Amino acid sequence: MGILDTGIKILQDIKYEFSDDPFMVGLRFEDYVQGLFSKKYFAISEKTHSTETNQKQYVESSMNPDFVFRYMPTGKQFAVECKYRSGLKEGRLSWSYPKQMKRYQEFSHKRKIPVFIVIGLGGEDNEPEDMFNIPLEEAKYPDLYPSVINRFSRLPDKPFFWKNGKLY
Repeated sequence: MGILDTGIKILQDIKYEFSDDPFMVGLRFEDYVQGLFSKKYFAISEKTHSTETNQKQYVESSMNPDFVFRYMPTGKQFAVECKYRSGLKEGRLSWSYPKQMKRYQEFSHKRKIPVFIVIGLGGEDNEPEDMFNIPLEEAKYPDLYPSVINRFSRLPDKPFFWKNGKLY
């Protein structure tokens, strides 16, 4: 690796760490969530492509949830869409929009696998204050009230586990 390559890598690392660009915020939260899945039990079957890849040529699977995991002891698969929000807007959590929700529902139906919406709220994208793990079928609207999301609260730093077709 030459000096130019090293300089580019350093700039990329700085952008990753400090940028408040929504894509970087989302990427950091995805990385945070990914780190909560033990490599001993979970394999990543699919992961959406990077912004850089999609800028060169858009990859259609980037419209899918962020991850498809396989629980290795049983081979069962499930998808995870990661969303970080700094706070509520007008008393609601805006996590999606109708067209995106429909895509996730179609993905779940077509693949016959559950989709979970993992939401980080408050704090920082790589250290959220609160976290929620909402099954897609429970996230019936693009904007959710606290009375809905609070039912799916989880400790933000607790590793995920899979049991009886549910992600905890």
